[in-house]
Amino acid sequence: MKLDTIFLKDNSRFSQYLTSWVNDRHIELQEFSMKNEDAEEGIDGLVIFTENQEVDKDILDIRSIFDKNQKPVHKIDINGTLMVGVSNLDLWIERNGCKKVLFLGSDTILENPNLERYLTNLN
Repeated sequence: MKLDTIFLKDNSRFSQYLTSWVNDRHIELQEFSMKNEDAEEGIDGLVIFTENQEVDKDILDIRSIFDKNQKPVHKIDINGTLMVGVSNLDLWIERNGCKKVLFLGSDTILENPNLERYLTNLN
């Protein structure tokens, strides 16, 4: 993956789970918080991990901020075709020139074994 920095939402089980994955890939890790109005400042894009396209309301609220500021958003359905999802993410990152990306996902997604399978295949 061609990312310099991955932002993870503070106080989230999903973020805690991804922390070691990010560190293993030697990508800079930053904490994301919605506490200020310019929360998305310095972030190039948003990646949302979903199960069957279902998204929590708080994630939709964050997405609306990115949409309003015309920043690219990419959704990954971990129950979809693995290699298509992986290559689509790589193409999205390259096409949009994203170097600093916020990764979001529901805490319930941690119970799905496809999440680990997907993360294992991301470079």
